[in-house]
Amino acid sequence: MEIHFLGTGSAYPGSERDNTSLCFSNDGYHVLIDVSGNPCRKLKQINVDLEELDSVIFTHFHIDHIYGLPSLLWGMWLENRHKPLTLYCDERNEEKLHQWLDTMEVYEWGIQFPLHIKTFNGDHIEELIINENLHISCFPALHSVPTIGLEIRYDGKLIIYSGDSEVNSYIQTYEYIDVLIHEATSAKKTDPIHTSLPEISDSYELKSIGKVILVHLSDKEPYDEELSRLDITEKVQTAEEMMCINV
Repeated sequence: MEIHFLGTGSAYPGSERDNTSLCFSNDGYHVLIDVSGNPCRKLKQINVDLEELDSVIFTHFHIDHIYGLPSLLWGMWLENRHKPLTLYCDERNEEKLHQWLDTMEVYEWGIQFPLHIKTFNGDHIEELIINENLHISCFPALHSVPTIGLEIRYDGKLIIYSGDSEVNSYIQTYEYIDVLIHEATSAKKTDPIHTSLPEISDSYELKSIGKVILVHLSDKEPYDEELSRLDITEKVQTAEEMMCINV
């Protein structure tokens, strides 16, 4: 399985980073986690045709995680997509999603691909996608609006994505995590609805994690300096735009 880091920045405007968005690709099945930046261009840069994307999972409805949806759907329509697209969102955001689609007048464009909206209860652990040996489930995250993290199981490996979140006790319950993708909005400063790099180091048992990759990064934050100070450079790294890892 490939994990593509299409954007790695926080909600603050960045000079070199788009807002955080990921794409998980496994044997021709592609799942987009949140939609930011120019999703059509970035999908094509990783050789995922707009006809091939299967699903979009919204972790929450803050604008930096959803604003690329109009561009994505417009590009799919222009390229005459026919394959259904599934959008997963918290049931508390379903009405907002429908309102947004109506405001964009998506169904008046003449799109030829069905949009399937599937909802979940973000306050509970819930299975979202089962595709052969790829299982994706959600769990509650701790943020200012309803937000989820994601558990991805593939070929005996466990990948956890924190979502925008404070330190999450649910993540602390795992005996071992192969890859933890965790937000780090700040390198040092504590934020009541986000996580800083020292909090990650102090709150999670890094010996029980194969690799930690930091996303939701802010400009002018001394991440490298703090990683060195904490002496965790071998375990923890900052994600770069369009980086890809194989799991």
